[in-house]
Amino acid sequence: MRRRTVPAVLVAGAILFTGACGLMGGDDKGDKTSNAGSESKVSPTSGGATGGAESGKPEEQAKGAAPQVTVTPEDGATGVDLGDPLTFAVDGGKLSAVKVVNARGEAVDGTLAEDGKSWKPKVPFTPGGVYTVSTTATNQDNQPTTVSTKFTTQTLGKEVTATIFPDGGTVGVGQPVSVRFDRPIANKAEAEKAMKVTATPAVSGAWHWFGNTRVEWRPKEYWKAGTKVKVDLNLRGADLGGGAGSKQYKSFNFAISNIARITTVDAATKTMTTTENGKVVKTIKVTTGESPKYDTWGGVMVVQEKYTKTRMNSATVGLGKEYDIADVPWAVRISTSGTFVHGNYWYDKKNPPFGRANTSHGCVSMPPEDAKWFYDHADRGDVVKVINSKERAVSADNGYGAWNLSWSQWLATSATKQ
Repeated sequence: MRRRTVPAVLVAGAILFTGACGLMGGDDKGDKTSNAGSESKVSPTSGGATGGAESGKPEEQAKGAAPQVTVTPEDGATGVDLGDPLTFAVDGGKLSAVKVVNARGEAVDGTLAEDGKSWKPKVPFTPGGVYTVSTTATNQDNQPTTVSTKFTTQTLGKEVTATIFPDGGTVGVGQPVSVRFDRPIANKAEAEKAMKVTATPAVSGAWHWFGNTRVEWRPKEYWKAGTKVKVDLNLRGADLGGGAGSKQYKSFNFAISNIARITTVDAATKTMTTTENGKVVKTIKVTTGESPKYDTWGGVMVVQEKYTKTRMNSATVGLGKEYDIADVPWAVRISTSGTFVHGNYWYDKKNPPFGRANTSHGCVSMPPEDAKWFYDHADRGDVVKVINSKERAVSADNGYGAWNLSWSQWLATSATKQ
């Protein structure tokens, strides 16, 4: 950043102290060009101060002379980095206060270093924001002098926006923190450092990348029931690589259910057993995917969404004209590719398949009254585990299949391994 010495203006009265309030954004009028390299020094001429010696060491200043203050970035600077601190040099006095406001005149929260040589915003500056800095210094006679400078922050060449789930509410013990970006992220390590997951009680976990636009965080094991989780997306000011950056600086809070609900579907015995906090609460006879053509995905899946009724059409999952069923009741999605736990009203009433044969196209189906029980009890993030299926475990990126990766596999794509 550039530095400029600004003529001090003597101010009568009390010293100006740092303003409070949170950061608000500035106008999007930034310029990528940086005014770097020059420095100018101007002797104070107003406010009743007597003329002193030329700028130099404090002891060379005449008694009563206003201090000279050098502020970086200099007045009129553009393209200032969002996270850069302001720095100060004072001849003939000492710094006593700094106030920064955005283009709307709203105070920006920040911290002045103990040595008075720098000030850092609590939250990185807004891209393309215009900020005014009022810097107060006092001379040997304890007279305050304030100078004012203005700068504009850099604009974003490629703006990145992230969406997160969960962004609130309560979810089950199997729900990972899922973040998706609308642009590819080249600097994954910087992105991970800018995102923080804090759990109470504390838990060990890590990020895992599925390509360049999706990243998820999960603990080593399922969440403990009742855990409180906070996610900080402090992306503003982070170098995401390839000229990409973000305006986002926001926190999200969600809770893990007090009930650890785990449902196990056994494709061999054709039963579905649900436990709550380790206790069996329901066992239901089901039918799963017909083997070998339509075996149900194995492994761990997580409840994503629920429908009281939905249409199921085989063409939407690449199975041509196999089926087209209207008003499928009590449908609970557990994979993005189309695996549901749902009610079945079209079964052969004279020869019900539930608990006897696997006849579905990959879903887990049951009589409507049993499906309603599961629908009423299942929450987003609850675990559904399929065992004894002849199909492989569902892919980790098919819905929320994170738990099908070992911890070492999970860490393999993390840039920071934490």
